[in-house]
Amino acid sequence: MDSNDNKPNHSLPIQPYTTRYLILEKAQEHFMRDGYKATSTRRIAKEVGITQPNLYHHFANKEALYIAVLEMVANNALDDLKLIPAETDHQLEETLIKMTYYLRETHPYNFPVMLNDMKKEISPETSFALYKIFQKAYLQPFIDLFEENSAQLIENFDADLLANHFFLVISPYMNPDNLSYSKLSIETIIDFFLNGIKR
Repeated sequence: MDSNDNKPNHSLPIQPYTTRYLILEKAQEHFMRDGYKATSTRRIAKEVGITQPNLYHHFANKEALYIAVLEMVANNALDDLKLIPAETDHQLEETLIKMTYYLRETHPYNFPVMLNDMKKEISPETSFALYKIFQKAYLQPFIDLFEENSAQLIENFDADLLANHFFLVISPYMNPDNLSYSKLSIETIIDFFLNGIKR
């Protein structure tokens, strides 16, 4: 496989209603709902109204399409997540609540499925590319928030570790299909995360 096959193609602009855009839109729906392994490029092509070879004219392979989908969605998320701290005057708990609601309502990823894809279903090179996208768009805004509020946190904290742990904590409650989804409110989850359960 050519090492360039999995790199996003920035030379083609993503404009609404172009074939490339429609492929990305439909692929996003399938990848985020079904995961990488269960998603069929043949089915995506059929739903867009093109042939599978035509899809591969726009994206070299399935992994390249997966990267492009995550990159497209992540760029939008990054822009939005950066705005939320200013709306809450950078208050830690309120900002965490708003950022988490944003992720659940606007980017309803099945995070456990996505993490499984990154570990087991795709090549190490693509997994690394996806992690870098995830880190920049999703983890970094939370890392920045924890760093900005360092005075409220325990000494010698690691903002990167906190952000990663936070995603592990909230991920079961982000997907409506997960049994944990309705068990706790986001406010309660974040209260537990920040304050624990001791009196």
